[in-house]
Amino acid sequence: MTAWNRMQITSKVPGDRKTSEGTVRFIGVAVRPTLLFMAAFALNVTPHEAAHAITSHMLGFSSTLYQMWVNPDVATATSRQAIAIAIAGPVLSLAVGLISWLLYRQRFSRRRSGLLFLMLAINGFYLFLGPVAAATLGGDFNVALRFAGASKLLMNVISASGLLMLPAMMYFMGKELSSWAPTWFSRTKVVFCTTVGPWLIGTILITLIYLPLPSFLIAPNFLGSVFWIFAVIGAIVADRTILAPRPVCSLTRVDFMVTAAAFLMVRLLVHGVRLAH
Repeated sequence: MTAWNRMQITSKVPGDRKTSEGTVRFIGVAVRPTLLFMAAFALNVTPHEAAHAITSHMLGFSSTLYQMWVNPDVATATSRQAIAIAIAGPVLSLAVGLISWLLYRQRFSRRRSGLLFLMLAINGFYLFLGPVAAATLGGDFNVALRFAGASKLLMNVISASGLLMLPAMMYFMGKELSSWAPTWFSRTKVVFCTTVGPWLIGTILITLIYLPLPSFLIAPNFLGSVFWIFAVIGAIVADRTILAPRPVCSLTRVDFMVTAAAFLMVRLLVHGVRLAH
């Protein structure tokens, strides 16, 4: 091999390295919303169930807490106690959603960690409005309303309000999520990485992480995610020319640490934790 040929080969290395680094960064930027959605999902769903279990324990009843559900021993509970246990989860989720949203708007919307707070807010609001929308069919608010002696008409009105608020919230959040994609992304890439990816890929992966699950939870988990279609629509119609720039970045060490902690919490509860009284 001549010296000229060796020079040609070595001169290509820096360019190849830059190309490789650029590809890695592109992938990191594209998958970050999905990873943080999964972390935020776990950091909302499992504490939501823990709120039911802790409230039950505080009221004098034992329970077994799992990663996505809780079995409280409340056969002898009064109506008020049953209502308190039923609404504890959604109330916590609403609090998480509101606090995360306020922190996002006031402090973190221009920081790299802002995307995590946005995902926490979305999941928190989702886990509150979802049971509201399902009040006439089942779930936490259905249980609370039945113990409260609510009429079917009232349940239908509450469900209707949830069915209006949940799509509206997701549509708005879809617009907000789109601002976290790089400005050089095409519209298709923006929509896929900020909404379609978290919805479809994220829901499948997080369900796998939560396994094993009772069959009665798996289908509702997928069916309940359909309201993400409104986030997709919001991202599609968002006017990205007027959105405030976000600190778009690839995956960070904090992203991995938060996600690992969230997944570890889930796996520790797979076999259940008994809160005996």
